[in-house]
Amino acid sequence: MWRQAGEPGLRNAGAGLLSRAERSPAPRGVGERIDLRRVTLLGVGHFTNDLYGNLATSLAPYFVIAGKLTAPVAGALVLIYLAGSSVLQPIFGIISDRSGRRWFAVAGPAWIGCCMSLLIVAPAAWTVFLLVALGGIGTAAFHPQGASMVNRMAGAAPGRAMSIFSMGGNLGYGLGPVLAAAMVSVGNVWTVCVAAPGLVCSMLLLRYAPQAKSQSMESTGKSLRDARANFRSLALIVLVIAIRSGAMSAVIFLAPLYFHSQGLPATWGSYGSSLFLLVGAFCGLYAGGLSDRIGRKPVVVWSLVLAAPLIFLVGVLPGLISWAALALAGAAIVASNPVTVVQAQELLPANAGLAAGLTLGLGFGLSGVITFLVSNVTKTAGPQHTLLLSALLPLLAAGLAMILSEPRGHAARLAGS
Repeated sequence: MWRQAGEPGLRNAGAGLLSRAERSPAPRGVGERIDLRRVTLLGVGHFTNDLYGNLATSLAPYFVIAGKLTAPVAGALVLIYLAGSSVLQPIFGIISDRSGRRWFAVAGPAWIGCCMSLLIVAPAAWTVFLLVALGGIGTAAFHPQGASMVNRMAGAAPGRAMSIFSMGGNLGYGLGPVLAAAMVSVGNVWTVCVAAPGLVCSMLLLRYAPQAKSQSMESTGKSLRDARANFRSLALIVLVIAIRSGAMSAVIFLAPLYFHSQGLPATWGSYGSSLFLLVGAFCGLYAGGLSDRIGRKPVVVWSLVLAAPLIFLVGVLPGLISWAALALAGAAIVASNPVTVVQAQELLPANAGLAAGLTLGLGFGLSGVITFLVSNVTKTAGPQHTLLLSALLPLLAAGLAMILSEPRGHAARLAGS
């Protein structure tokens, strides 16, 4: 059985040693083991959070097809969600690192679930925008603290642990288009029941999630100084994530419109988008472990290079045949998700929450700018030609990833293995 977080046995044993460890985290040892059960629980939380987190992007094309929103306005809807959640994530990351309280990770899934479950029954466009903006607060709260907890539970396998956490998010994100299609099909007040998984997940996290780790003011200041010292590398990682996530969002946004333009059901595009993300989720689980063995940089660069021609094929192949290209493209582009998070955490080892906020938050949120541009191009060029142009985005991200060097700590572990 899992020991409930905060039980006396966990709180009192070795209190002096724990307080010293919190002030000065020890380096990972080869013998440290991953806490697989709690990492998996946090992965379930990530699944639930990102299941809701993809609804803004996944429902946007249906609002366009129904005539509720124009394509540029739908792109602005996605931009508001991603920008709001991204701006707040680094802030939540710093607060969670300083406070040591776990309420952000616990409350996040319930908060975003309640907001997103109301999108279909929202009476006006402004209420849709308001719900999406409020939902972004939930995802901004969960991600940095959840990733920081995973980093603490990872032992000597940070790549594997982050892959499990990221796989949960990718699976949830991948099922977002299917949930969106189901909500559109139901189309009534019963869609509020979609909030139920978020409420259940938050209750499980409240009972079993590990305590968050607090940092002293000096430690937080040191991490901010480390961030400034590693500004170039962190900025490159954030840009790689933003461009890669922009390419992913472009596929999700354009696939239903592309199928609709061929006279096929738009839901086929949503199901294809889910296939794209789900295959990528499983490949990301393998890619994280692979990066522990051969290095972060080669995994990131080659996955992005392979994704470009496959996304191009999606815009060339007709109908359901394009699903094969969608699956392969997802396997390539989504695989590097957990690896880039670990890259940032290795640059800021004392504040994993801030590192996660920069990558999962700021990097992913900036992709909303790309989605907004894609939606505007779609209005004039059409979904097929816009999809073909989107294939250039992974190549741009790969070029930036090539400039990055391996963090010193991971490079030393690779040399010693």
